[in-house]
Amino acid sequence: MKKSYLVGAVLAAVGGVASAQSSVTVFGFIEAQVGRQTQNAPGTKLFDMGGSRLGFKGDEDLGGGLKASFYLEHRLNPDDGTVGGGATFWKGGSWVGLSHDKAGSVKLGRWWSQAFLKSQYASDPFGMGTLGEGSYPTVGCGPAFRGGCLGAFWVNNSVSYENSIGGFSFGAQYGLEVYPKHPINFGVSYSGGPVYVGVGYEAHNDGSSKEKWTSLAATYDFSVAKLYAGYGTGRDAADVSRKNVIVGFSVPVGAGQIIGSYDVQDQNSVRVEQLFSLGYKYFLSKRTNVFAVVANDNKAPVGTNKSGYALGVFHSF
Repeated sequence: MKKSYLVGAVLAAVGGVASAQSSVTVFGFIEAQVGRQTQNAPGTKLFDMGGSRLGFKGDEDLGGGLKASFYLEHRLNPDDGTVGGGATFWKGGSWVGLSHDKAGSVKLGRWWSQAFLKSQYASDPFGMGTLGEGSYPTVGCGPAFRGGCLGAFWVNNSVSYENSIGGFSFGAQYGLEVYPKHPINFGVSYSGGPVYVGVGYEAHNDGSSKEKWTSLAATYDFSVAKLYAGYGTGRDAADVSRKNVIVGFSVPVGAGQIIGSYDVQDQNSVRVEQLFSLGYKYFLSKRTNVFAVVANDNKAPVGTNKSGYALGVFHSF
């Protein structure tokens, strides 16, 4: 009697575990380019503009529309195998969270700024992990990233909330351990048919009361061409104003596409970047492409490259 009861209890426990469906995915990409970058020291180099990465993500279906999830994303330098992005090993994100089909998701840990996800990223036709020669202009980064960025790519020690309803998507984020002011940001976007529009706002990413950044992005896909536009404005901790404007396009040509952008940045009404980039990307498959890009920045400081170029390969997995 006791034996049969024990066997039944074990089978019931095993069945309960089996009913909670879970999955883990390995993902990432490797991108390498040969060339030279504008506003950098002269010389031909092997570099990675997109941030080559190795990631692990997974979720467990808890039933009733509820899921538990995790995300870990490592960055690496393919030229020498070192850790990409300084000493941060999980640079692309490290969080655990819960989500519901209707209520949205909550993530605890390091994650993308919601202003970047919903607004800033959409404005750049070169995107990330392709052939971008710019400096993610609507994130408020100084030329060649000198002087840092007003907007954040990621926020540490953060609580993030995201939800989507129809074509609308919303996200808000709060950083817990930066003082005296805690980082905050939010982003709202709409995607419907050929149209995408995004708005983002963030403040106190460095803990100061003066730092803030507002961004707008819009794209329209005509099928024969896709147009991009982005605008960013804000002030840094030293009360220096920054403003970015970017316009661009992508045109499908056979198995590839022509991509172009024009990006300007002003600091205290002084033009510090005026970058024109033109490239071609050819898709060998859905996961692999080769590309070429040329760029010119006539505001590059003396002793740095005013013109740049790159030839590269991108492979995702």
